[in-house]
Amino acid sequence: MIQKLKTLIVDDEISGRENLQYLLQHFCPRIVIHDVAGTLDEAENLISTKKYDLVFLDVELGTSTIFEVLQRLKTISFEIIFVSAHNYALKAFEFAAVDYLLKPIKIESLIKAVDLAFDRIHNNILSEQAKNILSKLGVNSSSKTIPIPVSDGYEIIDASSIMYCTADGSYTKIFVKNRGKILVSQSLKHYEELLFKFEFLRIHNSTIINRNYVKQVSRADGGFVIMQDNKVFSISKSRKEESFKKLLL
Repeated sequence: MIQKLKTLIVDDEISGRENLQYLLQHFCPRIVIHDVAGTLDEAENLISTKKYDLVFLDVELGTSTIFEVLQRLKTISFEIIFVSAHNYALKAFEFAAVDYLLKPIKIESLIKAVDLAFDRIHNNILSEQAKNILSKLGVNSSSKTIPIPVSDGYEIIDASSIMYCTADGSYTKIFVKNRGKILVSQSLKHYEELLFKFEFLRIHNSTIINRNYVKQVSRADGGFVIMQDNKVFSISKSRKEESFKKLLL
């Protein structure tokens, strides 16, 4: 189990870097600050050449934004907590951020965000361990089951029994037929990657549905679906064309 989070702080203001360092050192014992960066170039160089568990990112760096660096990365292998005096939260969560903290930073919000990051990193490690265990048990990539983290390990769920999944912050609610809701501390993107090979479709930033449980598809009101349990989900504008194409096959 991971004990400490190797951390990078990116902020173009000295006071911002020093304040965050102080708060982390005094209130977040799971954090080990390895590096700090004050410019976009410094941040890109460190992120590209070193491995971090957690990165705190100010959004505006000079006349640019940190999103420019993130968009150039082929993969993001670390958890992100954005810290800014400006509200870019909607854009930030496109990168599956753990949290978005507005300055001045509230200590309780910082502690909560770090705890969420720790849980996500720990569960990702467990997920890799689970894949290895499942492989040894003969459950391979062609299997129609997925591992769901529970308090004392993993429960193996038949993917075909999952009706839909919805985002709840950095958590995911998984709705299983004849069972109900399971809340897990992993992102919706994580389950999108696990379920894409089955009959699942992401119709909204906050919603993944199993096409086999769709009862009705409508183009009214911007587009929505009605599931077999009568739950209604909107289809986002950016996903409308792809969603209708796949739902109406």
